[in-house]
Amino acid sequence: MTSKAQRAGWRRVAVVEAYSAPQQCARLAAPVAFRSMKNIWNEFRVNRLAFRRLEKRRAHCSFGLQSLRFTSGLGFLTIQCALAGCLGIEARPEVNPEGWAPPRATAQWVPTATIARRYAAEYIEAPGISGRAHRKPAYNLSTLIEVALRNNPATRRQWHAARAAAARFGATQAAYYPQADVQSGQGYQRTIIELPGAVGRLEQWQSYPVAELTYVLLDFGRRRSEAEAARDSLIAANFAFNREIQSVVFATQTAFYSNDAAHAAVSAAQQNLDLARTDFDAVKQRVDLGLATEPELLLAKERVAQSRFDLASAHLLVHDSEAALAIALGVSANEMPPIESLESQAVPDSLRMSVQHLIVQAREKRPDLAAQVASLRASEASVSEAKAQFYPEVAISASYGENLWNFTFATPQTVQTGQPQYSALLTLKWSIFTGFKRLNDVRQTEAEREVARADVEALEINTIAQVWRAYFEFQSSLSKYDYARSLLAASTEAYEANLETYHQGLSTIVELLTAQRDLAQARYTLIQSKAELLTAYASVAYAAGSISVP
Repeated sequence: MTSKAQRAGWRRVAVVEAYSAPQQCARLAAPVAFRSMKNIWNEFRVNRLAFRRLEKRRAHCSFGLQSLRFTSGLGFLTIQCALAGCLGIEARPEVNPEGWAPPRATAQWVPTATIARRYAAEYIEAPGISGRAHRKPAYNLSTLIEVALRNNPATRRQWHAARAAAARFGATQAAYYPQADVQSGQGYQRTIIELPGAVGRLEQWQSYPVAELTYVLLDFGRRRSEAEAARDSLIAANFAFNREIQSVVFATQTAFYSNDAAHAAVSAAQQNLDLARTDFDAVKQRVDLGLATEPELLLAKERVAQSRFDLASAHLLVHDSEAALAIALGVSANEMPPIESLESQAVPDSLRMSVQHLIVQAREKRPDLAAQVASLRASEASVSEAKAQFYPEVAISASYGENLWNFTFATPQTVQTGQPQYSALLTLKWSIFTGFKRLNDVRQTEAEREVARADVEALEINTIAQVWRAYFEFQSSLSKYDYARSLLAASTEAYEANLETYHQGLSTIVELLTAQRDLAQARYTLIQSKAELLTAYASVAYAAGSISVP
């Protein structure tokens, strides 16, 4: 016959075992497990009332029946919790991380509908295009540059990067100011104290507000070096922002001229198609009169088909150039406004500076080169900061606080007390040995400084090469443009002469079609050479580090 205390102890052990066995799984399905426990507990309460009535009649067997019922209920609870917790555990990332990755190397990963909605890119309306396109028939280059500077994400990114660098520089100035802190700890504490022949109990409510002031007097260049590095990084970010503006302007100019050339190519292709049809009509008229053969008509028909193919290709180039211009402007390609034609663009006749003067100006004014030099200065400041870590740091600190107590010590009497606490200290902190960390920090910063120095030299060489290439590319493009205009004039005269002689029967269809092909090629050449000349002129300004040619 077991006692009542033993039975209660067994029940507690059973409860602990029932809860500890499935705890790893049950935590993953707490709502299901809670409902199961609640149902079983209600069932147990009903059965416990029945067992109490039964105990009055059968006291000698009451514990066995009750323990059996209780143990079976807890066993069922354990199974319920384990099944509920383990339900879906094989899909958890900590158990099956491969299930969250693409299934194999040859198949795409298919996201769920929830993931697809959560990570879908939001539609960003491009300001400055939709509202003005209907009021202005065609955008000129200066207006498009204004739109690009306002909408292109690259300029906003670099601008925010410069603002972040400015905030970091401001944060480094905090070391020059005293640091003030206020803290307070309050709460209840109960402590048992062993006394001779007795045990004491200390119960207290405590509040400890403290105000502390700290100021660094001497740090042997730590603050100065950190501030200089942050300042140089800020200057580098500002120069990088300037260069990003130049890059956006140059990208807009290049895309604008390319789009203009594509539209001009469409016009030229349409004119070539009209010439091909004119040739076809002339050949057909001579065939009807019996003065030309059927193969000559087929050659003219072939030329018409080729001209239609060229026109379709020209339209495709327009859409490609529109996509490139949309990227440069930072707008959607389906919201592109009309732009001015290539014929309205003025052609530069020469450069006002020699290549040597342009190289000197580029070395002095290129923002990216200046940004790299600023990064080198920041690396030098980092070396000084790393070397300053070998020296001690001297600071002063002062604090004032109140220690407020309300306590009782083994008696009903409550004692209240409050005492001020304050200090004024001159502290010296000097790290003697850090496991060679400071030495390796110096080595690292010195190596990074040499990397920055090499980057400056490489960028300077690249800058000179860019200016040299852009200068002579402009000179070549200027000559090619003059030749293209002469070629177009000669091809036009040749075609008109061949068309007239063909009507008179003095030239063949081959000669006529050859003249027509040369005229079409001359038109494309003039368009391409003009676009290349305008792009080369913009390249000179970009290589020299300015928006417009100096």
